[in-house]
Amino acid sequence: MAMLDGLAPAQTMAVVFRAIDHEFAGAGGRRFNPARTAGIGAAIYAAMFGYAFRFVADPGERGGHRWENEIPQHGYSPPFQSLFIEAMLLVDTHRRRRHAMAEPL
Repeated sequence: MAMLDGLAPAQTMAVVFRAIDHEFAGAGGRRFNPARTAGIGAAIYAAMFGYAFRFVADPGERGGHRWENEIPQHGYSPPFQSLFIEAMLLVDTHRRRRHAMAEPL
């Protein structure tokens, strides 16, 4: 679908990342954002390539959660990491633009 829409790989990843980039109420009313949680890059890689992953409670992490995965020991490739960083920058740019548009004059 993304290829049909002419999106670059980093843009496709940014769309997915932005889709989960929202605050939710967790246990005890503690807020968390799955896209801003430790291990998100490896979790996206795991999802893309069919490895197991899960979202777990971890009081020691910021937000009280983290992503676990079962990707191979070598981790993800430098090209994937590059795409992921580019996608995160695209999402941050989008968020800044939305906040700027929402500010009252």
